[in-house]
Amino acid sequence: MADFKPFDSANKVLITGAAGFIGFHLAKRLLTMGATILGLDNLNDYYDVSLKESRLAILRQFPTFTFVKGDLADEKVVNDVFTSFQPDIVVNLAAQAGVRYSIDHPRSYIDS
Repeated sequence: MADFKPFDSANKVLITGAAGFIGFHLAKRLLTMGATILGLDNLNDYYDVSLKESRLAILRQFPTFTFVKGDLADEKVVNDVFTSFQPDIVVNLAAQAGVRYSIDHPRSYIDS
């Protein structure tokens, strides 16, 4: 049987895809537990960006939340986040929403 430890709110957590549905809810939950969160998201326009922005507005009400607009494909952004924030935990939830997009635009997953 696994020995799970309770979440330590002293941990700094990097959540990619923080403006998406799952990333937002995870960030909000951990913030209510007292965690320090850096959310990273590219805010692409595959679906309504205003929905993502409204989620971020809720997260920004927490003083321990920081947001960085950036893409995981941008090595400089990723290096800067890790260097400045130094997360204890990384939860990678960044993804292109919608399976159909990958069928219609397969090169977008290879080319930046």
